[in-house]
Parts: sequence; C-alpha cells; structure tokens
Amino acid sequence: MNRLEAMIEQAKVQYEQFFVDIIPRAPEQLQKDVRRLIKELLAAPFKNSADRFRLRVLVQRFQTYHTYWERVAKQREEGTYVKDLFKADMREKMGKDAMRQASSSGAAEKGMQQLFDSYQSALRKAGNKTENLDYGAFRKSLMSKAKELKTKHGVKKVKYKITMKNGKVSVKASSKD
Repeated sequence: MNRLEAMIEQAKVQYEQFFVDIIPRAPEQLQKDVRRLIKELLAAPFKNSADRFRLRVLVQRFQTYHTYWERVAKQREEGTYVKDLFKADMREKMGKDAMRQASSSGAAEKGMQQLFDSYQSALRKAGNKTENLDYGAFRKSLMSKAKELKTKHGVKKVKYKITMKNGKVSVKASSKD
C-alpha cells in the first residue's frame, strides 16, 4: 500500500506538470499501473481492518484525483482552464506592451519614466523628500512646458535635463537638434 500511495502522489505531480506544460503528455501509463495495483490489492484478502480502511482511502483519493484530472483535461480542450486563460492573458498583455514600447509613443513614455526616476534620485541626493511626488503630475507639467516651448519658439522636439544648482533640483527643457 505504501507503493500505491507513492504512485498516486507521483501521478498527481505528473498531471500537474502536464497541466502547466512542463511535460508534453499526460502520464497515462502511470495511471494504468495505479489502476492495476488497485485491482490486485482489492483482490487480496486483508485480515486487518485498518489495512482495508487504508486501501479504501487510497482508492477514494485516486478516484478523486482522476475526476479532477478528467475535468481539467476537458476544460483544457474547451479552452476554459483557468491557468491556461491566465497564461494566455499574460502573453497577450506582454505582446501589447512590446508593441507599445516599439512605437514612438511607447519610447517617449519610457523616456518620460526614466526622466522621472532620475528626478526622484536627484531629489533624494539633495536631501529632499520624494514621497509626495506624482508621476502623472510630473508628466503633465513637462507636457505643458513642451507645448509652451513649441508654440512660443517653434521648437519641434524637446529634450529634458535634470540640473542641480545650490541644492535645488530642477528639470530644464531645451530644443533638440
């Protein structure tokens, strides 16, 4: 019965690996071996009621797992398995993020985030508090400065630079050649 219990646990682990695509095929041979061993043990005469009880518990555990494995396999075939849906959503999100970062607006957003991070670190070095900094407000402020530069001076592209003067940190905007 110890061997049966170990085989059931091994089948459980292998099925979970199959469901998350670590192994390519379901462990059907192991499942057949478990069924064969169960039949042999059910046919064996047990004189001890504790052993009979333990065998029934193991058989029920295997049947519960088997029902679960069938349900998950059916859900995978139908495309409704939760873990697969999660992975599909993650792949889709990562694809969208990659496309957005490849675009010019994505590159601008990444540059804006890097500028914000540099501004925060410069403030920390200067001994200022950074808890109340808001990326949205920072971005909005820089966008309005860029718009102002473009309308006043006819600048097409704007570049930003973090400067520190007399312990004060500021962001300087200038035209990009």
